[in-house]
Amino acid sequence: MNDVEALDGEVRRRMEELGFARVGIARAEALEPEGAQLRAWLAAGRQGQMDWMERTADVRADPRHPGMVEGAVSVVVGAFPYAREADRVGPAPGRVARYARGRDYHNVLSKRLRKVVAFLRERGHEARFSVDSRPVLERAWAERAGLGFVGKNSCLIVPGLGSHVFLATVVTTAALRVDAPIKRRCGTCRACLDACPTDAFVGPRELDARRCISYLTIEHEGPIPPEHADQMGDWIFGCDACQDVCPYNRTSLPDPAATEPFAPHRRFQDVDAEALLAMDEPTYLRWAEGSPLRRAGLERMQRNARIVLANGKRRLPVV
Repeated sequence: MNDVEALDGEVRRRMEELGFARVGIARAEALEPEGAQLRAWLAAGRQGQMDWMERTADVRADPRHPGMVEGAVSVVVGAFPYAREADRVGPAPGRVARYARGRDYHNVLSKRLRKVVAFLRERGHEARFSVDSRPVLERAWAERAGLGFVGKNSCLIVPGLGSHVFLATVVTTAALRVDAPIKRRCGTCRACLDACPTDAFVGPRELDARRCISYLTIEHEGPIPPEHADQMGDWIFGCDACQDVCPYNRTSLPDPAATEPFAPHRRFQDVDAEALLAMDEPTYLRWAEGSPLRRAGLERMQRNARIVLANGKRRLPVV
C-alpha cells in the first residue's frame, strides 16, 4: 500500500466513524459547467436577497481559490442522513421542514469535521471543512465524488438514502483516491417539479429561489408577496414538498441511532403559531437555542406565523 492509499483509507475510515453514511472524493478543480450555470443563475437574479452568493461566486466555482484552499488537490464529501419517522412536528398549525426539527446540523457536523481537518493538518496538509457554511457547491462536489446525483428538484439524491441527507466537505491539499460519478436517474419523472406549491422551478434543476417557500420563510427579509404567502399553506420554516413526493425517498429509514442528533425536539410540538406571536426576543432565542430556526429570527418567524394562521382560517370549512 502506497502513501496515497494509506492516507485515503484513513480519511474515509474516520469520516465513517464520525457517522457519515456515504463518503466520496473528487479532484479539486474548476467546476464547469457548474460555474457557468451558477453565474447564469446569478445574472438572472434568482438568488433573491442572498447577495453573498454573488460576492463569493468565484470561490464557489473553484475550491483552489485563495478564498478557500489555495493549492487544493482533493475534495472529500460526506453524506449524513437525517430522515426519521415522518411524524408532524412544528409550531401548530405550522410545519417545520424535516431537516430543522432537531439539533442544528451546522454545529453537529462541524464538530465532527474538525477532527478530520486536524488529522490532515497533523500529516502536513492544509484543509478546511464546510457544512453549508462556506462558499462551496456541496451538491456539485457530492455528484462528482459519486455519492449520488442531483435530482430535478436540485437536491442531491443518494441511492439507498434518498435526498434526506446533510452534505459536508473537506477541501484539502492532500492527494487522495478519486471516485467515479454515477449517472442521473430521474428519467421522465417530474413529480417534484409538479408538487412545488409556488412553481419555483423554471425547469429541471433550475430553481428560482425568489419563489421557493424555503427561501421565503428563512432568507427573505420583509413582507412576502401575497401570491406566495397564499401558497405557503402551513409551512412556517422551510418546505419538504418537492422531497416528499420523490420516489427515491420511499426507502427504509436509517437506524434511529444513526440519526439521533436530529431527533425532533419536543418544544417544537409544544409551541403553536399564536404562542410564537406572543414571544419577545429573549424568549424566542431561548426557544430556538441550538436549532436551525434561530437563523430566521423572531421577526421573520412571526411574519411566517401570521401567514400560516391566515392560511389556516381561509381553509376552514364553511359552516
